[in-house]
Amino acid sequence: MDRRLRSGDISLALEIPPGFARDLERGQRVQIGAWIDGAMPQRAETVLGYVQGLHQQWLVDQIQARTGLAPTSLVDVEARYRYNPDVKSLPAMVPAVIPLLLLMLPAMLTALAVVREKELGSIVNLYVTPVTRTEFLLGKQLPYVALAMLNYLLMCLAAVTLFGVPLTGSFTALTLATLLYCLCSTGMGLLASTVTRSQIAAIFFTMLGTMLPAVQYAGLINPVSTLEGAGRWIGEAYPASHMLIISRGVFNKALGFAELQAQFWPLLLAVPVILGVSIALLRKQEK
Repeated sequence: MDRRLRSGDISLALEIPPGFARDLERGQRVQIGAWIDGAMPQRAETVLGYVQGLHQQWLVDQIQARTGLAPTSLVDVEARYRYNPDVKSLPAMVPAVIPLLLLMLPAMLTALAVVREKELGSIVNLYVTPVTRTEFLLGKQLPYVALAMLNYLLMCLAAVTLFGVPLTGSFTALTLATLLYCLCSTGMGLLASTVTRSQIAAIFFTMLGTMLPAVQYAGLINPVSTLEGAGRWIGEAYPASHMLIISRGVFNKALGFAELQAQFWPLLLAVPVILGVSIALLRKQEK
């Protein structure tokens, strides 16, 4: 059994001890070992759900056999989904894909803004003019923020018309959150461009700094509350975590400013932090 679990041939092994039926008939406490391969957590959770379901059904059958009464005739439990009642994938994924695209695309475009001038040599204009680093970076950032907001409007239109996902909450709240979020994502691109010297390095740095944390730690697949250690800290601080909550809340739960205000503060604080680090790392003169 252990060898087959180790090799991955099976995902579940049931170990029934000797004398199980005899002890059960005598009313003694019995145990069955259920060994689940936890190397793949999602599959393991699914298998565990099936095992628990089989156990519950066995208990129901035992009660019915001994008392003649079906527990379902005494208690009727009916599960209903409060949001997304049809349990469709589009209402769950479309609001989550929008923040991912608004993180990756603006960041990658902005990452090329400064490093391109380094490669071409036109960065010397910054060195010989009285333009400050703040003015230079803001001038590079704002056009891409405007472009990202245009992409946001087009994605919302596509979500409602092409994918049939209704926007039930406050569009104003979603737009304001998106503006703050785009400032964060373009700021990450500026940060990548200030610490690199080539466009390939800037794109690579941006991909690592945006998509990897967004997919693994921002709550796209698993809630941030289920993470532990450093992953939990990254998830709590990363802007995409809060934008995912806002996007899903506005699209699926009809939420507005009052319910989502706690998610706005991290976005608002992240804007000056990311931009401030980018300004601090951009040299006004090459060594």
